[in-house]
Amino acid sequence: MAQARSRSHALRIAATLLVVAGSLVGCGKNVADGFPLEVGFQPLESVATSVTFPPAAGNETYPQVINVVAGPQGGHYTSYGRGYLHASLAQVYQALHDPAASYIHNYNNAPRLDDVPGNPFMGEEPFPVSFRVRYASPTGIPGYGDAKFDVTYRAGPLDGTDAAPVKIGERYQKTWGIQNIEVMSGSLVASEVAPGVTAVEMVAWLKATTQDQSDCDGTVRDLYGDIVAKLATMP
Repeated sequence: MAQARSRSHALRIAATLLVVAGSLVGCGKNVADGFPLEVGFQPLESVATSVTFPPAAGNETYPQVINVVAGPQGGHYTSYGRGYLHASLAQVYQALHDPAASYIHNYNNAPRLDDVPGNPFMGEEPFPVSFRVRYASPTGIPGYGDAKFDVTYRAGPLDGTDAAPVKIGERYQKTWGIQNIEVMSGSLVASEVAPGVTAVEMVAWLKATTQDQSDCDGTVRDLYGDIVAKLATMP
């Protein structure tokens, strides 16, 4: 897998996607995608062994950065990441309760949420953390408006309890929306490796009709950046 580009146009599902598909007629139908409750918030897969945690840098044993590799694999595009957060596991878990810590960057390298009442939709499923976000991307085609898709998120303790987690997991998946996005899934596993330092392992899958599938190279970097940004706003 090639080294991922920093801050690329992650999951950019916009006019290029639809133009390449031909048109919205016959190609842009909204479909539901199953997300079985039994998979919960378990990781999609183990992070590839080719991705290592960042080495010590200067006086930082655990620098707050993430290493990412990405490339085609298994019929879809896959991104893997390993990195550190300068926060306790409890703080990271608290951050993941806020949808802003997990927004997909789908347009101009930033999240664009559809303007519908209650979005994000909280408490969608029977998990400690549960919400659904409806995203919108302009098609650029007169008369067709935005392309829309829903992503459902789950998180909770993989080890320990909700009040005292030892390891936490998060998993997301596109569950409704434009059929050009065939696969959009991701997961995170986090555990504390030192006081105030949490290690994260992240996976993202994408299969979509786009002109340049490598537009998703920055997916894991963007999601990692979401968590860093959310943590920065917390006490």
